[in-house]
This record gives sequence, structure tokens and C-alpha cells, in this order.
Amino acid sequence: MTQFTHLSSRGQVVIPQEVREELGLEEGTPFAVTVQREGVLLKKIELPKSWDKTTKPFREAAKKSGFTEYDLEEAIENVRKAKSR
Repeated sequence: MTQFTHLSSRGQVVIPQEVREELGLEEGTPFAVTVQREGVLLKKIELPKSWDKTTKPFREAAKKSGFTEYDLEEAIENVRKAKSR
């Protein structure tokens, strides 16, 4: 099946409805984006069905403690800096 789409001014690409339905894509579906010589490859990432159940306690603890996405990014950056030394 070949469908056509375009890139928005915000860098977003709409996946046509027929393709979304055929592949079972829903809002929030994660993708890997790979640059290839002839273009860009989007590959749906299949998370374990129990992913939400597995991560729920961590998300709840983070919410209770006030741990933010910024805090997470800062922690990751600190680990990367420590590894590069």
C-alpha cells in the first residue's frame, strides 16, 4: 500500500488513517526513527504488554515525590558526564 503525506511547519508527519488502522497505530505509539540514505525509516516499537503495569509504581513514586521530567533529564546528563570522565 502506498500513501502520501507531507511534513508540517513543526516537523510533524501525519500517517494516513488507512496505514494507522492496518498497523494498529494509536496515539502515543512509540517509534524508532532511523536515517537511511534514501530517507527516513519509522519503526513501531513493541513494548511488553505489561509495560504500564511494570512502570506504574515508579511513575506513582515520582509523582508523589515531585520528581519531574526536568529532574530525570538532569540525572541522565549527570550520569553521562560522569561516564565520559
